[in-house]
Amino acid sequence: MKKLLCFAAVFLLIMSACENENLEEVKPEGSAKLKSYQSGTDDGYFWSLWTDDKSGWVDYNNGSGGNYSVSWNYTGNFTCGKGWTTGSKTRVIGYNVGTYSQNGGGGSIAYYGWTRNPLIEYYVNEMWGGHRPDGGTHIGTVYSDGATYDIYTNMRYQKPSIDGTQTFRQVYSTRRSESSVGASHKITFANHANAWARSGYGLGSDMSPSAIMLTESYGTSTGNANLTIWNAGSSTGDTGGGSSGGSALPIRIRARGVSGSERISLYVGGNNCGTWTLSTSMSDYRVTLYTSRGDIRVAYENDASGRDVQIDYVSVDGDWRQAEDQSYNTGVWQNGSCGGSYSEWLHCSGSIGFGNTP
Repeated sequence: MKKLLCFAAVFLLIMSACENENLEEVKPEGSAKLKSYQSGTDDGYFWSLWTDDKSGWVDYNNGSGGNYSVSWNYTGNFTCGKGWTTGSKTRVIGYNVGTYSQNGGGGSIAYYGWTRNPLIEYYVNEMWGGHRPDGGTHIGTVYSDGATYDIYTNMRYQKPSIDGTQTFRQVYSTRRSESSVGASHKITFANHANAWARSGYGLGSDMSPSAIMLTESYGTSTGNANLTIWNAGSSTGDTGGGSSGGSALPIRIRARGVSGSERISLYVGGNNCGTWTLSTSMSDYRVTLYTSRGDIRVAYENDASGRDVQIDYVSVDGDWRQAEDQSYNTGVWQNGSCGGSYSEWLHCSGSIGFGNTP
């Protein structure tokens, strides 16, 4: 077992809280320079640990196989974890978080890595401490492995990266609800990579940088985590991540709100596949489906005085379906009451039906 005790600790491969501009070689305990990056292989897996030079300590231990544990009492940032020496768009990651606890600060347990050409930092956030990772611009949702994830992107300007100080994009999926402790889960990474690409933010062509199942914390916090990862196979995402299978089906909703506080949801086969708060200008709201199939409805969820929703169209895998051509509309105000047909408008809480999935 390899045990690493550091008295100073961020972000190995950097989330938005990290502001340190240089990576330095490991310094022995007591050195004036404690900022460190360490990596290697252990029992068939790549591992890494990155700490900054704030006060406190981080205790990282490599267990057998894909297992590792970490505990900390720290005022800065760190990342650590086990994984693979290179990334892969088709990797299926199996994992089991035996214990996870964090008090104070923020952070997450996530599948994490980088690509080049272009330089992109990516995450699939499964659990988190402090607050849910949901910064940046929301660009859609994806259903995979039995869970719904929101997709976000963010630009980082002249910030640290695996290639030094660079300007690069972050893209990440965050579960709507955290995965459970003590149970085995999987991440079909292709489902996320495909959804990011369909949203216009595909990964780079060079997947050679390492990818790990990380534990990360930033800010003053105490905590501990123990988890195990394994290679659960490979998938191009064509069979989806849910139990019933199905090919990827991108759906795009073009809509706006009158006040900017209106909320809409997409229902497919009765399942809620995405919820968004609208802006006052026509914008695109995207989701990629892998398992849900059936009738398609866009529902206005929070009617109130001064609020109305205008739906321009819904695109189902490139098939544009204009709202004013749809006969099912329970939210338009027509003939003195809610409900009617052939209108772009939802004046009441209700929905427009857009036919069925292919």
